[in-house]
Amino acid sequence: MKWETKGYLVLLSLALLYDILFTLPPVLIHFGINADIIYRFFQPLCHQMDSRSFHLFGIKLAVCSRCTSIYYGITAGIIAFPLFKPLKASMIPSIWFAAIPGLLLFVDFLIDYLQLGHNTFLSRSVTGGAFGISLAFFIVPTWLTLLQEFKMKRSVLDAK
Repeated sequence: MKWETKGYLVLLSLALLYDILFTLPPVLIHFGINADIIYRFFQPLCHQMDSRSFHLFGIKLAVCSRCTSIYYGITAGIIAFPLFKPLKASMIPSIWFAAIPGLLLFVDFLIDYLQLGHNTFLSRSVTGGAFGISLAFFIVPTWLTLLQEFKMKRSVLDAK
């Protein structure tokens, strides 16, 4: 297996583990296991408002719908990446590829924050998901470039 494929699979595994971690609390609670430590872990990252969160077994996930959509979007983008670009391609896309979904996400946030209107569960989820997917197209090539540089430096050190 090529190093690019191994590196890609490590990144995908890390993303899936992260997704499982914030999705796990409702499952644990459903089976009578305390999940407070996981909620506390994510507390600095997310407001965790019950009304703005996805629920499983009637219990909220450890992050809100926007954060959930960003994180699931990143994982979906990582999965989709090889369908659009070869893993050897280390070029990141134009900044606009993330700026446009990021701007839409920010506008969705501002509408509610400035009380110009109310964003919706759907708008938070869609803008978060679009932003997450776009981020993956920056994360994958950056990750693979870092691994390639590490591999090259290691081979230089091994040759000495």
